[in-house]
Amino acid sequence: MNKPIIGVFSLSSYESPANDKIFYYAEAVRDAGGIPFIVPIIKNIKDIENLVNKFDGFLFTGGQDIDPKLYNEEKREYCEVPYKDRDCMEIIALKSVIEKEKPLLAVCRGFQLLNAILGGSLYQDIKFDKNNGRDSYHLDKKNTFNESHKVKIIKNSLLGEIINNKEFLGVNSIHHQGIKTLAPSLKEAAISEDGLIESVYMEGKKFILGVQWHPELLYTKYDEHYSIFKKFIESCN
Repeated sequence: MNKPIIGVFSLSSYESPANDKIFYYAEAVRDAGGIPFIVPIIKNIKDIENLVNKFDGFLFTGGQDIDPKLYNEEKREYCEVPYKDRDCMEIIALKSVIEKEKPLLAVCRGFQLLNAILGGSLYQDIKFDKNNGRDSYHLDKKNTFNESHKVKIIKNSLLGEIINNKEFLGVNSIHHQGIKTLAPSLKEAAISEDGLIESVYMEGKKFILGVQWHPELLYTKYDEHYSIFKKFIESCN
C-alpha cells in the first residue's frame, strides 16, 4: 500500500520565521506512516483549490492569531497582528478540504480556524475575555514537551474512539486564545477542567478532528498523542 501524502501548512511569514517548528509536525506525520509535504504560502485562489486535489490529507498547524473579522469581531489590543496572506490561503484551503471530503487534522491555530470558518467564535485572549484578567494555566510555555493539565474526553466522540474512551487525557497548553462559541456543525470531543473546549470533530465525515494542544510535541512520549496521528494517517489511505 502506498503511503498517503499529507499537506502540512507552513507556520509563519518571512518577517517572523518559525519554520523550525514545522518539522515537529512533519516528523509526526512521517512516524505515523505518512509522507509530509510542507505547503508554502500561496496567494492564487485557483492554485489553492487545485492543491487540495493533490494530497490525501491535510494538517492545519499552529501559529499566529487569526483575524477576528473572521468571527465578526474587531481586533482588541491583546490579539496578535494577523498574518493576512496565511489567513486567506488557509480559509480557502480549509473550506475546500471539507467540501472535497479530505481528512484533516487541525492543531491549535488550525483548531481555532476550523471553528471560526464554520460559524463559531473565539476568545481573543482567555485571560481577559474569559477570566476577567486572571491568569490561567492555558499558556504554559515551560511544559511544551510534557503534559501540563488534563482534559475530559467525551465518550464515543472521534477523539474518544481514538484513545479507547479513556476518561481523561493529559495535554500541553501553549495558547492564549480558545473557542468561545462552538460552530453549529462541530461537536465537542474534549473539555478542560475550567470548561474550555479543547477538541472538536465533525460527524459523518471521514476524519475531521481539531485539538487545541500540540500532539506533535508529545507523541514520542505519550501513546495517546501518537494514536491521534496514526488514526489520521490511516484515514488518508
